[in-house]
Amino acid sequence: MSINDGLALIRRHDFEGALPLLAAEVRKRPDDAYAAYYLAYAFVGAQDPQPAVTLLTKIIEVHPDFTDAHTLLGLARIRTSDFVGAAEEYEAVLAREPKNPAALLGLGMIAFWKRETAAAEDYLDRALRGDPGARDALVFKADLRYAVGDSNGAVMLLKDAKRLRQPALPEVSDADIADRLVRYEAALQPLRRARAGLPDMPGWVLCVLGITLALTFLAAAGLPGAWNGMRHYQDGKARLVTMDYPGCAAEMEQAVEAVSNSSKAWAYEAYCLLLDHDNNAGLSAWYTARTFEPNVTLDAQSDQQLLLAKVRIASQPAKTGPK
Repeated sequence: MSINDGLALIRRHDFEGALPLLAAEVRKRPDDAYAAYYLAYAFVGAQDPQPAVTLLTKIIEVHPDFTDAHTLLGLARIRTSDFVGAAEEYEAVLAREPKNPAALLGLGMIAFWKRETAAAEDYLDRALRGDPGARDALVFKADLRYAVGDSNGAVMLLKDAKRLRQPALPEVSDADIADRLVRYEAALQPLRRARAGLPDMPGWVLCVLGITLALTFLAAAGLPGAWNGMRHYQDGKARLVTMDYPGCAAEMEQAVEAVSNSSKAWAYEAYCLLLDHDNNAGLSAWYTARTFEPNVTLDAQSDQQLLLAKVRIASQPAKTGPK
């Protein structure tokens, strides 16, 4: 058996099976930093972080520039509830690599648990910019949204997280995400019922009434009338709330593909494109929206004012230097 056999078990998330193989490698090669690192990795994966802390501390004493050892030690210290020690490890990494996603995620989680909301948002956003597949970062962002009453935004983020592959050492498991999604979606139900203003009725009655009212409203408001268009329109607005401007623009683009004369969807696509700094496409979408309805407006006055300001700025001719 070799270290590669242990690594193969780690890749299959069989951490307990990997432990004896990697421990044997460390006994044979006590000065091999990588063998010790992977043994520590297996300990963390097997939910036994204290031996990992000991191993990683010794590795870093000899190899202070071993970045992965620092980030793994940070996670191991989190698992032992040593948040101060974990933060020190992550900050040591960021001092050398300011955009390291693992360190940013670690500090984001710590800030979340300390209820430092602004710092948590900043760290998690930076982690996602460096690694869009950082699933735990999306989940913690969802928790932040839910904490401020934005259940819809939280649900959207959790659905994004659910589509991603589970990391090797997740802070939030698949089951935890599913549980959150059920709870957060349940929190939306009273709000949806209140907005609908309907008494409790059999499900099929509500379905018929909902379809009738939705189609009537959408026809009057100029929103996407086809079901596919409506779904993309609603998803786009939810992504706008979470400040996912590229995602919002993509959803609105699909909405106008379904219903090409929806001035409202064109207007929101323009807004999201301009927020994402795609001025040419944003102006084109805005002019299209006004073609269908010259007085089209966004639902929120603040959004409408910002949209008009963005349109004015984007419409200004580019400045040229002296010849």
